[in-house]
Formats: sequence, C-alpha cells, structure tokens
Amino acid sequence: MKPFSVQRLGVILAAILGFGVFFAAQPASAAVSGTTFAVDKSTAKAGDQLTLTLSLTNSENSPIYFAYEAVQPTWPANTQAGAFTITGCTGDTSDCAFTGNSANFHFNAPIAPGATKSVTLTVKITDTPAWGTAPYTLNWAPYVYYEFGQVGTTGTAKDQTWTFGVPSLQTVIS
Repeated sequence: MKPFSVQRLGVILAAILGFGVFFAAQPASAAVSGTTFAVDKSTAKAGDQLTLTLSLTNSENSPIYFAYEAVQPTWPANTQAGAFTITGCTGDTSDCAFTGNSANFHFNAPIAPGATKSVTLTVKITDTPAWGTAPYTLNWAPYVYYEFGQVGTTGTAKDQTWTFGVPSLQTVIS
C-alpha cells in the first residue's frame, strides 16, 4: 500500500470542490420572497364573507415573465365540503379558476423589478355550517411559482408551498 501523500490530499480536495461547484451551479427552486397574504377577518361567523388578498412583489433584478399561484384550505377545513366556497376573483390576473374551496391563477406578467401584483379572492361561509363544534379554524395554504430572467432562455424559477397554511390567512369561525 502506498503511503498517503499531500498530492493525494490535493486530488481529493479538488474532487470535493468540483462536486460542490457543480451542485451549487444547478438551477434549483428557492424560497419566494416578496409574497404577502392577508384575510380581512380574523374571526367570522356563519354567513359571513371573507376577502383573501394574495400579493407578489418582484424582488429579482429582472422581470418576472411567468407567475402562478394556487390556494386551498388546510386540514381539517379541506374536508368540510360546502362549509365555505370561493365565489370571486379579481385583480392583476390574466385568468382565475376556482371550484369549491380552492383557486388558482396567473398574475399578469411581466412584473417589473420592485413592482407588485395582487389578486383578491372572495370566500362565502355557509349560512348553515355542518362542522359541528365551534369554533372552527379556517387556514389557507398558498403555493407560488414564478420564472424570471430572459424569456426564451432557461431563466430561473422559484417556488414555495406553505403546506400547513400561513397565520396571515387564518380565520376562526364560530
């Protein structure tokens, strides 16, 4: 067996550094900064209407040329069919699809660096809730995906999902 040498150590360190540079250079999803979420009521009752506002501010150095967002309730609210319904969608969106208790849309693009686009969803809570014991917590989980850089190139994409919801989109229904 050959003795360990400084030359071998150099080869090992070069290989480790090479792998690190290779993996660091790979395009990857990263957390989305510049997102804000709000609901107009932290408490509500049967028959009330809620307004969810979902905004995206471009914190990149180049325009966002594609932006998608989806929102749905978290568990156990997502098991309460008919307890609440998304009834409207307005704002800086090129389209909006909503069925029952979830919605998805594309923000109008491009979004210039520093600019903000917002979409408002209207949610109607049923007049005759079937969820049993009050209070009931309704929390929404958004997903955001956007692409920026030069259109027609590989560009860069970022996305984030808030699987367990966000406190700023939570309403207690009694």
